[in-house]
Amino acid sequence: MSSRTLGESEIVESPAAEHDMLALLGRALAAVPAGTEPMLVGPDEAPIALTKSLFEVLKIAVAALTAGQAVAISPLERMLTTTEAGDLLGMSRQYLTRLLDTGAIPHSFTGRHRRIKLADVLAYQRERNMRRAALLDEMTAEAAATGEYD
Repeated sequence: MSSRTLGESEIVESPAAEHDMLALLGRALAAVPAGTEPMLVGPDEAPIALTKSLFEVLKIAVAALTAGQAVAISPLERMLTTTEAGDLLGMSRQYLTRLLDTGAIPHSFTGRHRRIKLADVLAYQRERNMRRAALLDEMTAEAAATGEYD
């Protein structure tokens, strides 16, 4: 078993053979009544309380894995390379570098190499998605006003 540092992410995929077990776990997690402290049972059968944050992470991870998606867990303070950030944002490293040069995303240098906090990449992604949604809403409203949208 290898040890991992907090700066690394762990990617988990679920084989199809596990989907029934994951679906069962997802239903059990969804059935926990609001306001109830979720619990695990330890190897000695002693109950172990889950924090609210860990319970939410578990529900999200189980839902994604059940849907056949891979899950990555990584600290928001993790520093990404421009290639990693570009891949996450679905853009080329060169385009991302231009965004960094304009100040659209905060970054720092490690020697001559740029590093970007995962939290800053995700914040840019949320803002970009909100701008896109607003623009699409505006275009839809304009099309509806001119009778082009049915």
